[in-house]
Amino acid sequence: MPGLTKGMIADVKKKPYISLPKDFFSNPAVDGMKAAMVIYFERSGEIRLIPMTKEAGARVRLEVEKVNPALMQTMTHLFKQHDLKVLFTTGFCFEQNRCVYEVYFAADGIREKEAEIRQTIESIPGLYESEFELLEIDGEW
Repeated sequence: MPGLTKGMIADVKKKPYISLPKDFFSNPAVDGMKAAMVIYFERSGEIRLIPMTKEAGARVRLEVEKVNPALMQTMTHLFKQHDLKVLFTTGFCFEQNRCVYEVYFAADGIREKEAEIRQTIESIPGLYESEFELLEIDGEW
């Protein structure tokens, strides 16, 4: 009987490359897949792989006074305006007035959109710092 998931154990110290199951490529849920976003969580060592139908993407890291409705409205508008597909987002507040919000998204033609995206990000109220990292196929860590 088919399951919901598949699992395996890999000795990643001996073999740092992991192959995907053949069923992955025939799964209708990933039709139109052009690439996959791979996200490495430095604190936990966890890795996520998210199929993408877009050609490239980016990581945006914002350090803000607080995660508030204005921030979320600006980001939502940004995603819609530039056809950015949100793949993963996280946020946490490590001090009373300091929060980090990180979002990964997929997009076609990301290089052409970069300047306008950066300009919108810089206009966020309560922004202390921001990072914008382009992620393209065959990029390295």
